[in-house]
Amino acid sequence: MLNRNRTFFFAIFLAIVFSFFRGTFDTQPVTSQQDTKQYRYLELDNQLKVLLVSDKQADHGAASLDVHVGSLQDPAQRPGLAHFLEHMLFLGTKTYPTAGEYQSFINQHGGMHNAFTASEHTNYFFQIDAKQLEGALDRFSRFFYEPLFTEDYVQREKNAVHSEYQSKYKDDFRRVQYVNKALMNPEHPASQFATGSLDTLSDNENSKVRDDLLAFYERYYSANLMTLVIYGPQSLNDLETWAERLFSPIENTDAKVDPYPAQLYLDLPKDVTVQPVKQLLSLGFIFPLNDAVKDYSKKPSEYIGHLLGHEGEGSLLAWLKQQGWAEGLSAGLSNPMANNSTLQVNISLTEKGLQHVDDISAQLFAYIRLVQEQGVQEWVFDEEKQLSRMQFTFAQGQQPASLVQGLSMNMQEYKTKDILQGPYLWDTFDPERIQGLLKQLTPTNVVRMLVAPDVKADQVETYFAAPYSVAPLSTELQESWGTSKLAEGMHLPAANPFVPDDISILDNSKQVLPKRIEQESTVQLWHMQDTSFNGPQSSIFINLRSPLIQQSAHNQVMLDAWVQMLNDHLNSFSYPALLAGQEYSLYGHQRGLGIRLFGYRDKQDVLLNKVVTELKRFKGNEQLWQQAQQELVRAYENALKQKPFERSIAELNTRLIQPSFDESALLNAVKVASLNDLHEFTLQFFDQMEVVMLGHGNISQPQLLTASKSVKQALMQDSHMVSVPRKHVVQLPPRMSKQLINTEHNDSAMTWFIQAKTDALKERATMGLLGQIVRAPYYTYMRTERKFGYVVFATPYPMLDQGGLAFIVQSPTAPSNLLFKESQEFLSNYVQQIRDMSDEDFTAHQQGLITNLLKKPLNLQEKTNRFWSEIDRENDQFNTQETLANYIEQLNQQDVANYLEQHVLAENSKALLLHYDGGL
Repeated sequence: MLNRNRTFFFAIFLAIVFSFFRGTFDTQPVTSQQDTKQYRYLELDNQLKVLLVSDKQADHGAASLDVHVGSLQDPAQRPGLAHFLEHMLFLGTKTYPTAGEYQSFINQHGGMHNAFTASEHTNYFFQIDAKQLEGALDRFSRFFYEPLFTEDYVQREKNAVHSEYQSKYKDDFRRVQYVNKALMNPEHPASQFATGSLDTLSDNENSKVRDDLLAFYERYYSANLMTLVIYGPQSLNDLETWAERLFSPIENTDAKVDPYPAQLYLDLPKDVTVQPVKQLLSLGFIFPLNDAVKDYSKKPSEYIGHLLGHEGEGSLLAWLKQQGWAEGLSAGLSNPMANNSTLQVNISLTEKGLQHVDDISAQLFAYIRLVQEQGVQEWVFDEEKQLSRMQFTFAQGQQPASLVQGLSMNMQEYKTKDILQGPYLWDTFDPERIQGLLKQLTPTNVVRMLVAPDVKADQVETYFAAPYSVAPLSTELQESWGTSKLAEGMHLPAANPFVPDDISILDNSKQVLPKRIEQESTVQLWHMQDTSFNGPQSSIFINLRSPLIQQSAHNQVMLDAWVQMLNDHLNSFSYPALLAGQEYSLYGHQRGLGIRLFGYRDKQDVLLNKVVTELKRFKGNEQLWQQAQQELVRAYENALKQKPFERSIAELNTRLIQPSFDESALLNAVKVASLNDLHEFTLQFFDQMEVVMLGHGNISQPQLLTASKSVKQALMQDSHMVSVPRKHVVQLPPRMSKQLINTEHNDSAMTWFIQAKTDALKERATMGLLGQIVRAPYYTYMRTERKFGYVVFATPYPMLDQGGLAFIVQSPTAPSNLLFKESQEFLSNYVQQIRDMSDEDFTAHQQGLITNLLKKPLNLQEKTNRFWSEIDRENDQFNTQETLANYIEQLNQQDVANYLEQHVLAENSKALLLHYDGGL
């Protein structure tokens, strides 16, 4: 009998239970005791709901405005109109009429911006140097009450939307999504095309698209459908003043959203097969649900997703892996809408599993019945409640843009008091609600979708041309799944053994940088006790370096296969740890094998000991090897089918960072490799190693030394110490080199990479500032003015410690030589603009970049990653960012313009042009 009254229900967690709430008035959000930010909720006179967040430690300000309207509100005759409108708001307002002015301002001050259109939301957000927040808000707010919708840009931006559509034409996720849409009730707006194209957004005999944009904007962009979050270091009073002044002009038309049809699908159940572009093998089950999104504090769908998607011992996935039929499984609510949602179970298949889709289907329904009959238990709910409460209490800081974007959407879904805690709130166990949803997970209420290269296909989807077929699910299968017997070995999850008993926080030491522990001679051991984020979490990073990895494509394949098999082997054990806040990753890298652990210090040692013990002990078997081999073959083949701009970046890295091996070489190597090869590789790996380790956070030096001892005992008993150098950057010749990309796509692409002359930090700083200055105007010129495509960016592109600059474009309309020519002409014309740039504008670019370099880490993981990068580059001063910032501060307009003219644009420039012309 399992002990349901686990330790965590007692004294140490009572402190969390009673300290969970601060500010319990319904008019203000409940906050975590550990959260030092201040919050204020208010509603403007126009009914715009506003949340202000004051964070005295913030380097950046941010804002997000969410409109509770999305592609589901597209007029039937204008698919993609909501998405097109999202694009148009960036192209000028009455006060700031120049297209690209907003983007330039954000970029100039070290910021970023974006927007997206979902089914029921259109979300706009940005972050920027905190000192420039008011100016950014002024520009941002005007999107929502004085956009221009200039006729010329309406016509131009249609091409950008069409390019976005074309760039994803061979995206398998989109293809499967649109086959699913083709199965839906045609009267339901979720069945419509949402991206938009030249066909759907062109003027026609019935209407002009600009008129339709204005009508949509006037109907739906009303303050009563909007929520706004503003974040910055300013006081709440200052933020409120800005919100009132800048966002009160938004009109409130008391807009309403029309209800949707009750049925998302008709004529279920359906059996569907889809042919992908890449080598994908997946089996999906889509269950339409009614009223799944209400009662967010009861979490009925999350409860079901937790049990069906569990990956621990006895789970459906664990059993499928034992059979060699599956690689992964996910379960949960998908695309929640006001009155229609779906719960989806997606299974990544092996080639063997592809032969057993009916058996897999039968076991899924058998497991659903197990959950119905035995799985709706209060102790399971209580465990999730406790873990979620801890997650909320000790939540890690987020990037400002991510924070405001998530909160603005939360404001549309949760009560005011629950804006922050809503996603974590498991308040009331309601078995009737859970059972009500479970009763809808039946063989008669499902779309089963098999995605594999050689399946039957007798239809072609309209928008993304995916071959597919659809048929009614046979009565025989329905009946057999309704009575299928649960396979031996499957059971509901036990109580989670990784729930921490000790969440105490150590004293914060005065140490500001990691120090090497000198008494460790066989391990390069670094430590920093750091509780500055006021949480009980710690990080342990381990790098097992081996000279083998850089020697051959065969050894790289061995590493990839080993990591894959180990992660698969450890998954059932580590999954409960993940649920309890113990994250771990085992991964291959340029010099060997990496292990990263992050989470509550308590029981972290249990996870570490298991990982390092299995690392040495695990041998695998022929079935696991064949499964890993087949998965790697598919992965390497799929990499060769990436979008042209993605391929160009991959080939750039492979060519210039050496020794490296491209996917073709890896594909050839994996096809002839064997399990015996892997055994030989692991023996050689442990024979010669260099071990580097960092403990950071809520971890003392004695605790880290104990962890180090475990690593040595498990892995280093017979090892010889070696030094493994970093990879090196190939130096390009002083002239333009060209390389044709090998892929299959209709679009053209160009990546123009300029390499720094040296690896000096001063030159890297110059290239970084140059990239900062030209990023926004290059984007505006190539994307908006020249209409070349959706994928356009200019960016600093350092490789290891050597600076670089990259210009990347993918286009459905222009050949690569034209993209390159236009890029050169743009930069040639921009030299003088940099020389003539005012000191104010130039300083703004400098300070924006410096702010990004010197910004304070937002959470422990971010801080650990910074330290780890410096340890990898063997910089025990941990000051790379500070040094770069100092060099940037010393530059002037002439320095940057001269570098652009005399190196980037010079005939002897160290440059590489990767290009592809697709169907052009």
